[in-house]
Amino acid sequence: MKKILLSIFILVLFLNAKAQVTTLAGDYKIIDIGGNGYGDYTHSLILLHQMYNGATPIDHNYAIGTITAMRGTASAGNRINVVNINTSSAYLSTSATINSYDDNVSWSLKTCLYNGNMYLAVDIPYSVAYHNWGFKFSGATSSTGENMKCVSYLVNGLPVNQSVLSNIQNFNPTMIETHVAAGVYVTGVLGIGTSDTHGYQFAVNGNIHSKQVNVDLTNWPDYVFKKDYSLKPLSEVKTYIDQNQHLPGIPSAQQITKDGLNLGEMNQLLMKKVEELTLYLIEKDKEMKEEHLSNKSQQEEITALKQQVQLLIKNANKKL
Repeated sequence: MKKILLSIFILVLFLNAKAQVTTLAGDYKIIDIGGNGYGDYTHSLILLHQMYNGATPIDHNYAIGTITAMRGTASAGNRINVVNINTSSAYLSTSATINSYDDNVSWSLKTCLYNGNMYLAVDIPYSVAYHNWGFKFSGATSSTGENMKCVSYLVNGLPVNQSVLSNIQNFNPTMIETHVAAGVYVTGVLGIGTSDTHGYQFAVNGNIHSKQVNVDLTNWPDYVFKKDYSLKPLSEVKTYIDQNQHLPGIPSAQQITKDGLNLGEMNQLLMKKVEELTLYLIEKDKEMKEEHLSNKSQQEEITALKQQVQLLIKNANKKL
């Protein structure tokens, strides 16, 4: 009985280590890659194909297709991770990009050394519970070395396979993905350059260039111009600025640094300040005009007094 169990165990390890390949036509294949060979608490790579190592030219290696990773039974949790792969390495260069569909952590492109040769690989999304249905590839692929091979590198927090696998590095995608469509509708969240959207529907880690951005807003601050609006005296504004080093109603530098800038809200606040500033200017203009009229009236009185004084002096001189 022990011999039978041992034989079954060895067979399972063999099936996990050796991919089962069905060739449909040319290099188009369906490959049962197998599992990670260890079970839960395992980090693993799938070696896609050999790649240019920066020195020696290489024949055409590529993988264009889909890898699926699944888990689920009546007694095991449900997981599905799918990645579309477009990778190629030939002569002196490597081109690669992936896009994935996950209910957990996303796939990522890696490079590594396996048995001394450079490989392009994907890092399998990690969760404590392993993919008990293993990994399967369908598509066109060819490699001068290993092709669609699962190799684990961390089990229960401890390195494994260090004698054959080393120098695992991130690979930055080098291909542009283009969608030509009448429209694109995303029902969930969208992250560009980041997988952490911080609870927002759309997050970008980088710069945005656009000809126009429209923001839907309510409560635009035209209420500032209503008769019942209470405009703070400038003396109170000065006191607030002296104490807080920013305008009343405007977020401080510390708050902006911490929470970021809400463009719609900030445009409303800025417009409110512009409208308040306009009221201050109107008020100051009124005061200046009243002061000008007062000065003009005083000047006229002074001129009239000068004329009277001059007339008195003139009359006095005649009497002498």
